[in-house]
Amino acid sequence: MAERIKSEAKMQLKQPVGLRSLGEYLNLSPATISLVLNNAPGVRSIPQETRDRVTKAAAEFDYRPSFYARSLRKRQSFTVGVLVPDLSDNYAAQIIAGVEEYLVEEGYFYLTASYRSKPELIDAYANLLMDRSVEGFVLIDTVIDHAMQLPVVAVAGHHSIDGVTNVVLDQKRAAELTLQHLYELGTARSHSCAAEAIARMRTTAGSV
Repeated sequence: MAERIKSEAKMQLKQPVGLRSLGEYLNLSPATISLVLNNAPGVRSIPQETRDRVTKAAAEFDYRPSFYARSLRKRQSFTVGVLVPDLSDNYAAQIIAGVEEYLVEEGYFYLTASYRSKPELIDAYANLLMDRSVEGFVLIDTVIDHAMQLPVVAVAGHHSIDGVTNVVLDQKRAAELTLQHLYELGTARSHSCAAEAIARMRTTAGSV
């Protein structure tokens, strides 16, 4: 009788499973399964054999923890809002690629909004993203002049604002390296122009 019940339960588990269904199959409480799968404090009090059964069954039935339950438990959405002036811009696309790679490694995802180079839409789109429970913002080539309700990382931001971390390129150094490269590759005429430009930049930088 017990084997028949377990067999029927296993057939039902071919559908997407939750903690309760997995618990019925393993004859364990959902709390025990949650402790094991989340490697939560106190999991060491559970026998290793039980932990192995849980992880094996979770893999067998492709169990996936509920994102919403995880968010409620930790009070986090694991989501960041990204604001860009234009998604088709190559510069923005490269920055987004780097942002995505880092966020995914850290267990986060992102929502992107393009305000189509209309500054009046920045606050409205930021509010829409906050309505979707983002935990912070990454602003790419986006100018703001006031603090926002969430932490902000501004790529190419140049305003000192509370709660905003600016990531900026040293433009003078970048231009100097570019001209230096041209100097090394170019003709005698370009040598002279590049050398003059580099000298001017160094003089200007030293006077700032």
